[in-house]
Amino acid sequence: MHKDSAQADHLLRFRRQFLVTPRSAALPGWSHRVIGAHNVYAHPGLALTVHEGAARTLVLLGFAIDPDHPERDDAAVLAGIAEDWESGAEQDTLDRLSGRFALFVFSGDDIVVHTDATGTRTVEYMWTGDEFHAASQSYLLAQVEPLTDGGRADQFWGSPYGRSDREAFLPGDTTLFAGVERLLPNHRLNVNARRQERVWPCGPVPATTRAEAVSRAAAQLSASIAGAALRFPLSLPLTAGYDSRTVLAATPPELRRRLHVYTLLYRHLSARSADVAIPSRLARRLGLAHHLVDCRRVPNAAWREVYTANSPLAHYDDWGIIAKGILDGHPADAVALKGNASEVARNYYWKGGERPPTATAAQVLALQPGWAEIPFVAAAVERWFDAAAPVAEQSGIGLDVLFYWEHRCGSWQAQSQLEWDIAQEVFTPFSNRRLLGTLLGVPADDIGPEGTVLLRELMAATEPGLLEVPFNPRTLRYRALDVLQRGSGRLRREARRLLRQPWPRR
Repeated sequence: MHKDSAQADHLLRFRRQFLVTPRSAALPGWSHRVIGAHNVYAHPGLALTVHEGAARTLVLLGFAIDPDHPERDDAAVLAGIAEDWESGAEQDTLDRLSGRFALFVFSGDDIVVHTDATGTRTVEYMWTGDEFHAASQSYLLAQVEPLTDGGRADQFWGSPYGRSDREAFLPGDTTLFAGVERLLPNHRLNVNARRQERVWPCGPVPATTRAEAVSRAAAQLSASIAGAALRFPLSLPLTAGYDSRTVLAATPPELRRRLHVYTLLYRHLSARSADVAIPSRLARRLGLAHHLVDCRRVPNAAWREVYTANSPLAHYDDWGIIAKGILDGHPADAVALKGNASEVARNYYWKGGERPPTATAAQVLALQPGWAEIPFVAAAVERWFDAAAPVAEQSGIGLDVLFYWEHRCGSWQAQSQLEWDIAQEVFTPFSNRRLLGTLLGVPADDIGPEGTVLLRELMAATEPGLLEVPFNPRTLRYRALDVLQRGSGRLRREARRLLRQPWPRR
């Protein structure tokens, strides 16, 4: 292998990941701090910020943004958390933070671990005797202690779900290895007690009107994005849907001109697909350049090797191919603004305008088809149900909503961001507990079965002109594009005829 190529692969190995362990690890070039009995290692692409106080030491891995004080950098945010910890107000501070981070708080021999609101900076952990180890994912834990899967990998990948779903994921607190767990969103890890403890919701979520919620949420989104813009160059992956357009609308006008707006060409998409044509129209309306990132080329074997070595759940044949396109076509220093997590407040699992039944663990398990057939997965959801059901009843938040937040966001989306750390850093402005709690204070029936009314009103409050371009159009013209890309024979000839007609422009 060429020397430069070997060096590049070395920098991509476990990119933007971390390891916390009482043992020494062979991770040359990584940042390294010793906190008490533990070594904290961070890949050079991951920010490591330490605040040392008289009573405790706080370690931030990643970045945290305070919408109430967007001008504060990580050191100032960490100092504020430390100050509030002295008065017992730290959870209120953590609840209002945006960002993508893992926070380790060392108080003598005691350790407490938090993540951002939706767990997008993953924390997996284990014990060997009395030794505590934590990392971004299990392969890093294996650097200090051999792991065993106890048959989980065969159960998962051998199931119909594991074989057929190209984005297959696990429940939010479960891994493929026996004895290794993942920290759930809305929980903290109490290391001495060896348990996860729920930090939110801890009581009824205050009711609010849709108008009040939209006003407050719009302000928080804009402030979070403004705070991020003070830290890094920003990009925005734009589609024909609601989430990314809401983030675009919430970006303050003076900052939009600095956005690198792009759309990924992946799977069956082409330059004339709706998810490409609509973003191009949106960018033109705002006077922004629109870039295409081609993620359809199959990478070489070296890329497969480094990508699959970065995470046990690596989805190489889909996300891995896309990630190589991002690495080659996305600005290297830009942080991508993603619209994910808005679905938490959008009645994601409602069908036909009605909330799904969640009275039993089996009904909750059915929210993710295929999981019931995997024994260790089913057992994990049953444990979660027993703990979460009374919380949902007390808070007024549906179990389907908590399930989406803590398992789909906390695992499917978090896994995606973990895998794509090899190619780009991501910021999800909706990953904010106070913001999502505000939106969930709106009565579910007032949100609607798909929740798009909330996002439309957020856009109306920030950039109403973006509502004039259709969302996820399903016209004959866009159907024709799909047929042309995937169909055959007479259907392709008819598709070509439709596409020869002039395209409407705004």
